[in-house]
Amino acid sequence: MATTFKIQYAASATPIESTQLTDTNNVATSVHSSIDKSVGGGKEISCSTAAANVAYKDYTTTATTTTTFDTAVGGNIDAIDFLMVKIREAGASGTPDVTIEIGGQIASKLIGVGDVCLLRPSGADGSAIEIFSSGSTALAKVDILHGLES
Repeated sequence: MATTFKIQYAASATPIESTQLTDTNNVATSVHSSIDKSVGGGKEISCSTAAANVAYKDYTTTATTTTTFDTAVGGNIDAIDFLMVKIREAGASGTPDVTIEIGGQIASKLIGVGDVCLLRPSGADGSAIEIFSSGSTALAKVDILHGLES
């Protein structure tokens, strides 16, 4: 039986620039020449000794803009310190999208399969977080990982 629970996470982004070659059928891509670097990092956070402090949910979004995180995960989550959402596949016929709002402000917008966001909402209540798609053809099947840091 586990005695402690943790979440290991990492994120990275590389700015890209494309250059059209003489043969217009070819394009060369490289790291953006004015920035010349990728940005990335990661950490491991402790979620204490309670298994319930780390949870996963397979969820299909709705187009209802008042769908709270509590409704999405099927419980009352009092504090969220870590939230990761990934569009795994389309839930309808169009390009899937997901909007995540915290306290009525857009915190992240995901568009298309594979898009992902990682948020550290510092104790946000699940009823203050909303997760939804822009319309009935843009529904998304998402993976949600959330945790309470100790």
